[in-house]
Amino acid sequence: MSKKPIRRRRGRHSAKPSRPTLPKEIIQVAVTAVGGKGDGLARDDAGVDYYVPYSVAGDIVDIKVTDKRGDAFVGDIQTIVTPGPQRVEAPCPHYTKCGGCSLQHLDAPAYEHWKSERVSESLSRNGLDVTLDAPILIPAGQRRRASFAVTKKGKKIVFGFNARSSHRIEEIDHCLLLTPELDKMMSALRDLLPKVMKQEGRGDIIVNAPSGSCDIVFALPGRLELGIQEAIVEFAEAHDISRISWQENAQGEPFTVLQRSAVTAQFGGTEVALPPSPFLQPSKQGEDALVDLALSALSGKEKKILDLYAGCGSFTFALAQKSIVHAVESNAAALKALELSAGRNKLGGRITTEVRDLTRQPLMGKELDKFDALLFDPPRAGAKEQAEEIARSKIPLVIAISCNPATFGRDAAALIDGGYTLEKVVPVDQFTWSAHVEVAAIFRK
Repeated sequence: MSKKPIRRRRGRHSAKPSRPTLPKEIIQVAVTAVGGKGDGLARDDAGVDYYVPYSVAGDIVDIKVTDKRGDAFVGDIQTIVTPGPQRVEAPCPHYTKCGGCSLQHLDAPAYEHWKSERVSESLSRNGLDVTLDAPILIPAGQRRRASFAVTKKGKKIVFGFNARSSHRIEEIDHCLLLTPELDKMMSALRDLLPKVMKQEGRGDIIVNAPSGSCDIVFALPGRLELGIQEAIVEFAEAHDISRISWQENAQGEPFTVLQRSAVTAQFGGTEVALPPSPFLQPSKQGEDALVDLALSALSGKEKKILDLYAGCGSFTFALAQKSIVHAVESNAAALKALELSAGRNKLGGRITTEVRDLTRQPLMGKELDKFDALLFDPPRAGAKEQAEEIARSKIPLVIAISCNPATFGRDAAALIDGGYTLEKVVPVDQFTWSAHVEVAAIFRK
């Protein structure tokens, strides 16, 4: 007797979620403000809310709904019926197509206010009412690192930056944000790609230019064949590239293909040799502003300073001019670069190092209390576990640097709950024309 095949019933959660029904007609809305992600906020006569990218307060615009975000719709501008008083002409011809910038259409006062407001709102959400210092604005043309997107299908290669909220790549040949050296490199890289990108797929080219000459990582599909390596060597010679690395299929650690000279950066007057694809502050001007603020908090009486999330030493070497510094970082290659540079510059007696994951193993108790000051500069996720331990410590001075106002607000609240006073908060616009902003702050106990 044959058995009937068993048919599995679809569970109620197994069906693919249906796409929301979107209005098809053109809708006219009045924009009342620019929200936290840089999109204009609007509401129609029926009380329906809309996010409108590239709009300003006071705009009256016709929009086409393209997506749903929570209970609101996202609408792309079809026509600007009446421009708001804060609207200006964007300087970049790729604006609204390239996803790198979202605020070029705001005039200077509105732009400055918006950047400060992001920090104020984050602090307010965490119950903190603080008066901010005026933001430090970094002009265009200062960005010294970039990640370019590239894709190949058939023989066609597209190189540029990702479009807004899309995997599509907007092909560009000039970016106003980049330093002149980095901007010129774009056309050279585009010409090189047919020789080094042999397989179809997507990849990235990460370029750092900390001191003029470039450090490049090719994170591309496929293996490093002999012909590709020869093209890379020829390219490096022709364009005076310091170092080129390859990351096969954009996975694992990149390995160095060639190094013609050391890739260095100046931190606190000390020349530091950097590992491949190092973390750098986006601009030298922004880095200098953050370092100056950190140094301004010191009284000169601090004998031992703790530098957490130290990287390659962006702050370490400047702090070491004032005191003995213990630098802690989870990235072993970055910390090794810091340690070797300290030794070469006869700073071994003033700088000690420790490889440590501060999320899983934050410094605690007596480890913290032996220091007179502390600086921390965590990634975007913030320093929740470490900030809670710092709050319980006796360290009299804490300097906080953050690239994310949301996690900064959370960590600041933890410090204040632990008895610290927030003395100073400064927005630093490291991410020009984007919806991101850096924060620097001084806490005392």
